[in-house]
Amino acid sequence: MDEDDKESNNPWKLGFIYYNPDDTRVLVGKRFGLGWTLNFARKRAYLYLVATIIIALLIIQNKKQLPGK
Repeated sequence: MDEDDKESNNPWKLGFIYYNPDDTRVLVGKRFGLGWTLNFARKRAYLYLVATIIIALLIIQNKKQLPGK
């Protein structure tokens, strides 16, 4: 197996983005350290990402509307 074959079978893009269409999991263990990452080959991963961003923006917006001390 030459170097090009090894790179084409590697599901980690840029070293930290997991993209593997053959893997049915949406959440996979991180490559380094503790935690989880998304399998960006799955459409549901993008739904989770957008939902997380929307929830974070709603929390920030709610914090701005609270009366200050």
